[in-house]
Amino acid sequence: MSSSSPRYWLAVHPDLSSPIGGVKQLHRLAEALMACGRDVTLIQQSAEFHPRWFESQVNTTSVSAFRSRTDLDPTRDVVILPETFLPDLLSYAPGLPKILFNQNGAYSFGSGLGSANRFPPTRDVLGLYHNREVLHVLCVSEHDEQLLNRGFGLGERRVSRVVNGIETDQFQPASRKHYQVALMPRKNSHDASVVIALLKAQSWWRDGGWKLAVIQNRPHAEVVRILGESLVFLSFGHPEGFGLPVAEALASACAVAGYSGLGGRELFTLAADHGIGVEVAYGDWLGFVDAVAAFHRSLSKQGEEVAEALQQASDTVRQRYSAAAMQASVASAMARWEAQLGC
Repeated sequence: MSSSSPRYWLAVHPDLSSPIGGVKQLHRLAEALMACGRDVTLIQQSAEFHPRWFESQVNTTSVSAFRSRTDLDPTRDVVILPETFLPDLLSYAPGLPKILFNQNGAYSFGSGLGSANRFPPTRDVLGLYHNREVLHVLCVSEHDEQLLNRGFGLGERRVSRVVNGIETDQFQPASRKHYQVALMPRKNSHDASVVIALLKAQSWWRDGGWKLAVIQNRPHAEVVRILGESLVFLSFGHPEGFGLPVAEALASACAVAGYSGLGGRELFTLAADHGIGVEVAYGDWLGFVDAVAAFHRSLSKQGEEVAEALQQASDTVRQRYSAAAMQASVASAMARWEAQLGC
């Protein structure tokens, strides 16, 4: 490796304007690398594009401009690819060392993606993860860390879990909470519609004055406000690499119930430890209803204790998944892979 610090290039395309947590976290990874003093650039379809639903000040370039560069050097330049780019691993900047940023282990073999038919057979996927161009693999949950480490046989040396940092200055409880249940129906929308109908059919729901807040195509500030004012968040994400909305809801002092998507199991465990979280088996619609009903009863009988538990869970999440915690985890992982480069 040359004496100069590595340059990092993160593939973030095609350009998508709709809110997608994985896109935001690619920006956050870039910012963490920048905070470590590294030169970082996002590769987009258009260098001028910005999703606009979150703040980011990372340098950008276009795919065409990146491909036309003549100064890329395998002793200095490192490309970071999402797990969905695996079919292009050997053709994307061939010869440069790669880091795979696996934000959802369930997508590793192409299932659930529109481009699934482009993925090679499962045995070849595992071979690509072991390819000599793959310098390191990053993930964002304890579940996926074990999947990659033990299941893929990559071992601890080649896999690092980075903290999925959230905006702790924004996601926090509002001064006043409402009897409101928030949910995002983007994933498993049919399940969400069934659970909504079942909740509205419950007498305790109607008598208790509960309301629903459906978060869909809302500006970021509106999402922050809704979660801050809600008491419960229902998770329909499955599969999940982490479950960013669950972390944001907990930081906003919401009780959580629903699918962990496996990757979010650590969040539901944290919530359960504080008595304000219930993981529901995939497809168990009644499990959602029972969880909200139990929370309703707890509020009625032990309102002060519940409020304290919600605040304690919020404090824990906002510390454990802060931007500072993410930066520290990225710095630790970076030291491991840069040591392999000879930096």
